Amino acid sequence: MLDRPDKRELQIEHVNIPGTNINVSRVALGTWAIGGWMWGGTDETESIATIRTAIKRGINVIDTAPAYGFGHSEELVGQALAEGDLRARGHCNQSRS
Repeated sequence: MLDRPDKRELQIEHVNIPGTNINVSRVALGTWAIGGWMWGGTDETESIATIRTAIKRGINVIDTAPAYGFGHSEELVGQALAEGDLRARGHCNQSRS
């Protein structure tokens, strides 16, 4: 996903998870294909750009798992967050279950 200016600004709706103070986007970014396994590989630069754009646009739920590319998607999510300093700037919920 290229970070192109849109003609209209996207509004991502957020909701609170009942019983917590966690506010999450109703839309999540799935990273199974970003892991590359079973999908013919992955373009790491494009994957990181996609993750960073999703976060900048208001998505704060990222679905990943060790099985997605045998952990490769998790590595790319971590790299995208670290390089953009997005977690430290408050773009991400820092809760874990």
